Amino acid sequence: MASVEIIRGIASGDAECQESKSSGPSFGLSWFSKDHVKQGKAKSRQVPAESPLGFTVYRKPPVYVGGSSVLVQVWAVGLDDVDARLVGVHPPPSRQPSPGTPHRTEEKSDGKRPVPLGYIPGRSFVGRILEVGWDVDKHCLKKGDWVVGLNSVQKCGALTEFILVDRHRIHCVPHPNMPDQPSLILSSLNEDDKVGQRNSLVFPAVNEPNGLTVDELALLPLSGVPAYRAVRTLAHITRALVQPDVAAWRPRRNGHSREVTSDTDEDDVVIMQRRFDTTRPRILILRGHDGPGALALQMLVRAGWSVWAHVPVPFDLPGLPHEFEEDLQDEDKKRTLAIRRVMLERIEKRLRGWGADETEKTSVTALFTYLARTRVRFDAVIDTIGGREIWEAGRTLLSLPVHDAARAKIEGQFTTLVGDAPDRVVSTASDHFRAGVRALRIGNSKGTLQVHDDAEFSQPSVAPPRGKKDRRKMKPRPVNYAWVNVMSDVDWEGADVRDSLSATLAMAVKEGVRPAVGLSDFPDLSKKGKERMKNKFGGGDGETLGKVIPFENTPQVFIAGGGLEHGGTVVSRIAG
Repeated sequence: MASVEIIRGIASGDAECQESKSSGPSFGLSWFSKDHVKQGKAKSRQVPAESPLGFTVYRKPPVYVGGSSVLVQVWAVGLDDVDARLVGVHPPPSRQPSPGTPHRTEEKSDGKRPVPLGYIPGRSFVGRILEVGWDVDKHCLKKGDWVVGLNSVQKCGALTEFILVDRHRIHCVPHPNMPDQPSLILSSLNEDDKVGQRNSLVFPAVNEPNGLTVDELALLPLSGVPAYRAVRTLAHITRALVQPDVAAWRPRRNGHSREVTSDTDEDDVVIMQRRFDTTRPRILILRGHDGPGALALQMLVRAGWSVWAHVPVPFDLPGLPHEFEEDLQDEDKKRTLAIRRVMLERIEKRLRGWGADETEKTSVTALFTYLARTRVRFDAVIDTIGGREIWEAGRTLLSLPVHDAARAKIEGQFTTLVGDAPDRVVSTASDHFRAGVRALRIGNSKGTLQVHDDAEFSQPSVAPPRGKKDRRKMKPRPVNYAWVNVMSDVDWEGADVRDSLSATLAMAVKEGVRPAVGLSDFPDLSKKGKERMKNKFGGGDGETLGKVIPFENTPQVFIAGGGLEHGGTVVSRIAG
């Protein structure tokens, strides 16, 4: 069977090749035997030298299905920057200068493990069940069902044609919408035979016109599970501040387009009033344009929050159309500015369609500094970038004193999906210790008190007695800390991956909370011609690549400009 795996070092004599005692795409089964090395040399597809991965066809499909396991034929795999870091490719940070905070440079190289030869990446997938173990309940999972799954970071192994998965990590989904796939009904069959064949393994069931596509289902576990768990950490703020009569936004389905609008036909004035409504809780989501941030944005908008989305633009903003373009003599620069302008307009339109009130296209530290100096109050922050400097800046922003009596009693919430060390996916004991100390708020908050020791926050509502000066200052707002660790199989309320998948799928089907699938947000414009990745499924416009690529081109994703930088996601289409 075909797979995408680590091949760097396969032609050198430095790697010690060991025979694996078992088969299957797992982390511990990633060393070749000598025979496999020779076979891999002959059948590995050549890719650019900087990519550590290669397309191979030497592995045998799994033949034994354990009692609690499920054999799945993989149709598509969702990838993000976590998968890139697991294979040793570390995307650059989103242009976030951190003067005076050397935490990232101190921890960047800690905890990195060498990636073994033959390691198969990929955690999120969609496919069809071929066989189930004897301990699997046939009422929940049976042969022929469509399923989505999310493997652990220790195992991965989804970038292959067939995969063995634990039953607690997959969930059944409706038949995906495949508008481009022709019907496979044989003309020689009668009507009764056609119905039977249509529901078989060879002939898929009838498409749901408004169902999720294969590409959306591939990204749903990858982005939906951490987003759902992050939103659950904000439940205390939602219960306290969200008004029941707030109009929730729902998708308006028109064919295959999913334009997000409100339930009622409101004019622009009412929409603007709702956008600047200060009674709703306000949250800032870092990298809210894609990945977990995008799904968390949609979930919170439907819950009644006011959402501000941060977009990490990896280039200087192009400015307004025709501004300074008359002075440019280089046609390539003019073309690049025009493409960048279209990129930003497309992202802005998508975020507004999801219901975001504001979009901020700047570096993270500059954004936090600006919001803190302008005294913009937030009730929560969802961090999808990571780093200790992000936590310190977020705590300073959330701890701004509030004059609203209803908000004063509610603590702010900082939820991170990455932690202090973005380059260290497999967290250490010290990482968990620091997170626990912050969650318990052990230690002093001298820095926060100094920031808010300002006359602007002195109590204005109570007049001091004559002859006495009121020197009291408003106390900083307490800030809770939560870390939704990518390694956690069970969240803080005891729900496992299957439970989180069930809740995320319900939101996707009933409320239209879906991943962003389409054109790539920030493609590498420096590559031309043969250097660009081939894209057959993304529906590109000739200038911008799509997020969906063929299986054989997947190794090119794990290089600079492959699409996983700046919070981007990519779908590797294996079948269909």
